[in-house]
Amino acid sequence: MKKLLLFLAFATFVFLVGCSNSNSQEDIEKQAVEEPSKTENPKNTDEASNTEQSEDTEPTSSTSSSNSEELSQAFTEYMNEIVLLAPEEERIIGLYDSVTGVNYVNDEMIYNTLLNDVIPSYRQFIIDLEAIMPKNQEIRELHEMYIEAANIQYNSFTLMISALEEQNVDTITEANQGLDEARRILRDWLYGIEDLSQKTGVSLE
Repeated sequence: MKKLLLFLAFATFVFLVGCSNSNSQEDIEKQAVEEPSKTENPKNTDEASNTEQSEDTEPTSSTSSSNSEELSQAFTEYMNEIVLLAPEEERIIGLYDSVTGVNYVNDEMIYNTLLNDVIPSYRQFIIDLEAIMPKNQEIRELHEMYIEAANIQYNSFTLMISALEEQNVDTITEANQGLDEARRILRDWLYGIEDLSQKTGVSLE
């Protein structure tokens, strides 16, 4: 700083004594004055760059955290709604299982159980299932799988009614294939639920 002040004083003296040297001396003076700014520029640039990077990074991190929290909240709300419907679906499937497989007695029992209990109850179950409308796209797409599986299963139940009325083996086979397809989709839905549970940290227990 002392050298710079001495130089500026000397430059002023030269300017007063000889105007012929004023232009060249002004150039020197300009260079002398600008030197510190050249030294400071890299530092200022780095600071500005760091500030900009910090400003750019913070919103991204904040947005990512916010999105994660929103997904966790949406998934929690979705599972709470599914849990409310689960007992009814379990009851309906239990009715079907009570007259099929190892519990089979005769076609009439299957027919009456399907017609009077399983189909009406499952129709209402699907209505309640479709009433769930997640706002999060990832969860919404997953829920659509559940709805698809439920509709396939419902159609399979109605096919069984027709098959029993007509005693048509091919229709029974078609109905059973539909039930298999519904189980496959439900299995994929469950895998998706488990993936979201791990992704969000929301426990399924």
